[in-house]
Amino acid sequence: MILGYSSEIEDNPDLPAATRRQAEIIRKQSEKLRTLVADLNLTTKLEYSMQPFRIKPLDPLELIRQVISEFLNNGLPEGYELELSGTDTDIKTFLYGDNFLLNRMLHNLIQNSITHNPGGCQITVSVKMDNRICTFCVADSGCGIKESYLALLNNDTSIPSSQTETAEAEHGLGLKIVRQIVKVHYGDIQFSNITPHGLKTEIHLPDKFKG
Repeated sequence: MILGYSSEIEDNPDLPAATRRQAEIIRKQSEKLRTLVADLNLTTKLEYSMQPFRIKPLDPLELIRQVISEFLNNGLPEGYELELSGTDTDIKTFLYGDNFLLNRMLHNLIQNSITHNPGGCQITVSVKMDNRICTFCVADSGCGIKESYLALLNNDTSIPSSQTETAEAEHGLGLKIVRQIVKVHYGDIQFSNITPHGLKTEIHLPDKFKG
């Protein structure tokens, strides 16, 4: 209801500009709240093994294209570039996994790059298959994160949920869900800073689901 009414007010040309702007703020904050609720539901289901798994053979390259298309079709914010790069386009081996969860995993990583680089950045996504291990990589040209935070992330520890004086934004619930999805697919995840700047996340998943 909040989203519906605020959108109507925002799009009504007969209303003052200030009112429409206020409605836009309400709509955007409501969208954030909706996403937060969905994330909380998903992380709880994953933590307590309540999320049903729908394992099937997937084309990892097609999975990436699907996620990228969703971002582009929904309107990528100004200042950001998102592309498929450095990918083996001749992958013939299927990856067995849950399409919804793996889609969400990649979505959260891309959204993390957007959220924590408000000045814009270039985001690249790639995938390769080697020795029956599927490696997804999401990298950006943004500000990266502190080495101390990297250590926490790579040790499966949540980092502080507040911003520092250098405006380093938190990497919280979205990455927690990513780690949970990787775990239920019996994979591993590694975060690293890019020289001279940026963040890279590599996820290694076995091509066969062990569950």
